[in-house]
Amino acid sequence: MRISPFVAYRVGTGVIAVGWLLFILMQWVSGDWLPPAISFSQYGVGPHGWLFSLYLLAFSIGPLLLDRANPTGRLTTTLLVIGFLGCLVMALVATDPGGLQQSPRAKVHMVGSVFGLSLVPIGCCLSLVRGRRVSRWLPLGLIGVSAVSLILLIVSATGVDTLGVGAAESWTYSQTGAAVVDMLMLVALVAGSRPLPGESDHTDGSGRPDRARSGVTAPPQKS
Repeated sequence: MRISPFVAYRVGTGVIAVGWLLFILMQWVSGDWLPPAISFSQYGVGPHGWLFSLYLLAFSIGPLLLDRANPTGRLTTTLLVIGFLGCLVMALVATDPGGLQQSPRAKVHMVGSVFGLSLVPIGCCLSLVRGRRVSRWLPLGLIGVSAVSLILLIVSATGVDTLGVGAAESWTYSQTGAAVVDMLMLVALVAGSRPLPGESDHTDGSGRPDRARSGVTAPPQKS
């Protein structure tokens, strides 16, 4: 079933708006506002964990819909699809309570997070850079801050105090930075994915109009 780019844009924008609502709601019902006490994945543990699962689905499905609205190539779509699968694993398989991640279930969740929480933002960044609807420095700046946050998070996990507030607090602050920046990336994607008036519904794999399918098989001839 084909979806019009304008329909995909409206639905994708709505899904991302719901994702923002869930992002705030899961913190409110847990009583644990950012930065989280232990780890971001702990929002998925307990009686309200389903909110975290819905948030992950919105976080990963919204960009896929916006990719349909303004396709920028197979690489972008591939990254977003793999990222969606990673988020789906996270949504279906919760981590361990307490954040130790020692059980097989928690390790599966962690693998999903590696793909989901890294490839979705990268796919969004690539879409914005290739789409050229917003300044390329906006997505590059956001993905740069996200990358620095993730690097600091990994270093903090080894026991190093990267921010001067203690290793544990550095971990949570770095994780919070990455999460907030990734949500801002979705807002930028909404701004940069709106289909242009008169844009063809038919595109080739690179996101350019497919002349053969749209009925245009050759450039106009001079009279």
